[in-house]
Amino acid sequence: MSTDSDFNPFAPIPRRRAPKGDAPPGGAVPDGPAPDGSAPDGSRQGGTAPDGPTPERATPERTAPAGTATGRAARRRAAGSEPTVPGPRTDTAAPTAAPATAATATAVANPDGIELAPYTIPQVPAIGWDPGTSPRRRWIARGLLGAVLAVQAALSLRLLAAAHPDEAAAMVAGRRQLAHLMHGTPVATDLVDRINGSPWLYPPLAGAAADANGIWGTRLLSLGFALATTVLLYSLTRRLFNERVAICAIAVYAVLQSTVVVGFYAAPESLAVLLVALAAWATVFTSRRHPALILTAAPAAALACAVAYSAAFAVPALVGLALATARPHRRFGPAALRALLLAAGTVVLLLPYGTLGELAGWSPSHGNAPGSARAVLLSTVQWSGLFTVLAVAGTIAYARREQMNEHDAPEKEAVPTSRGHRALLGTVLTATALLVPAAHVWTGTSGALFRHLAYGMLLAAPLAGVGLTRLVGAHFRHPQLGILVWVALLALGLEQSALRYQNGPDSGRLLAVLRSHAVPQGRYLTEVDGLAEYYLGAVSKPEQWVSARTGTEYRDAAGVQHHGDDGSVAAIRDGWYTMVVLDSTAPRATDRALSAALAAGGQYRLVAQFTSPTGDSSTYKVYLKH
Repeated sequence: MSTDSDFNPFAPIPRRRAPKGDAPPGGAVPDGPAPDGSAPDGSRQGGTAPDGPTPERATPERTAPAGTATGRAARRRAAGSEPTVPGPRTDTAAPTAAPATAATATAVANPDGIELAPYTIPQVPAIGWDPGTSPRRRWIARGLLGAVLAVQAALSLRLLAAAHPDEAAAMVAGRRQLAHLMHGTPVATDLVDRINGSPWLYPPLAGAAADANGIWGTRLLSLGFALATTVLLYSLTRRLFNERVAICAIAVYAVLQSTVVVGFYAAPESLAVLLVALAAWATVFTSRRHPALILTAAPAAALACAVAYSAAFAVPALVGLALATARPHRRFGPAALRALLLAAGTVVLLLPYGTLGELAGWSPSHGNAPGSARAVLLSTVQWSGLFTVLAVAGTIAYARREQMNEHDAPEKEAVPTSRGHRALLGTVLTATALLVPAAHVWTGTSGALFRHLAYGMLLAAPLAGVGLTRLVGAHFRHPQLGILVWVALLALGLEQSALRYQNGPDSGRLLAVLRSHAVPQGRYLTEVDGLAEYYLGAVSKPEQWVSARTGTEYRDAAGVQHHGDDGSVAAIRDGWYTMVVLDSTAPRATDRALSAALAAGGQYRLVAQFTSPTGDSSTYKVYLKH
């Protein structure tokens, strides 16, 4: 039993030392027995309390940091503005009871019995906004897609002009092919050789559309192909990045000169560009699936090359895209397997009917006008320079740093993209835009460059969308920059597409001269393929017109057989043709040989000559036999 003599006022009061950070707010001592059996107020359980008063000892106050939720709750309780959550009751009858778990307002793990605040802070997301897709964003993007398609269609439909010789050749050859398929009529025209692709794919479609509505039907068919290409471009760009980049990509792609013109041009390239877009879409769509599924892109790629041999420009990019899109999600082996399967599948599908051999022997200079390297580079800068700069800038910016507003929920990606992968993807997509003009410079031709650029513009459009997105900035920080670039591209596309339809001699005046001199039994040699066969069907037949670009099979009076340009020169020398039409855009060797034969023979006279209304060097000349 304790007495007054046993009380030592200077003896330290035994207290439990709580672990660091476990002290309740405000330095309050938790309820319950201390480890040595003393009560929280200093008395001992099971014994007699001291007779004298127990002096109060000052204990250092432990408070939570000022910025934490626990510290703020403690200050409110100290000021009386918030009730303190009572601690757990203790059973004084149990001398060695373990500390009880504090009753808290939330169901959280609290093994040390720490008093918690009566509220919880919700989990803070990694970013302040959600970059992932949503129904609202999808519907807005679809509405913008429809607006872009309307603008593209309006830009193409405003181009009203007579058929270009390439268009006329495709329609005439298509009509002959349809007649052969349906009625067995022999194909009695050499315009089939003018088609730089399989004569059994695009020409029958063009011929059927021409039978339905003439040149307008064929051009509307090409417009449908072009609009479908834009839709596929939007879809594959959205899968590579997100809706924002996809809208920017199709916005700049739809106003380009090559897009506007090829979208209203009756040529095989309109269908070939659509098939390239389909192959690229299938490549991106199967990037996270089994490597063998890449073979679904091979038929579209092979069919594009068969429709137009110029689609071979896009095949290396498609193979590289198969590797680049699979690399973040797979090891190098499976990713390389996808690329090899796509290349092998495309080659195997091109083997039948000798298509692979025809493709290997094709050149951009085949049947096209020659051009110097300076002329090719100048045309490339005018038609695609700003777009290519935007795509290259987007490639560099994307390779250096990836931004979360260019992808759907990037923090959920299992494997983050590396700088090397981003550089590979950007290089693969933009390489074709540089490969096409390089090939034309190498072969020394500028003919059909505006159509062949469409492949490079299509594949580089996703990176051009990235470049435009970087100009605008996150949360549309600088929208005026994006508007400025788009308006500049729109102005260039408007002017250049209109100039493209005016760039050439007046075919209406030419047709009037030919109609006045055509006779039922006449024989005609022409470098302007297709126009006379298509428009003068009432006064002549297609087999009466021989293409000087492909040459003439002619046997002279001595029985000597002549071929090609030599056959055309021999026939002019003998006066076999009734009328000869020259075009300055024809291959230079052919044009010079025919001009020399006409001047030396003395049997033909020049009856008409037409130059381009735009002032370029193209000229039509009509020679009539005396």
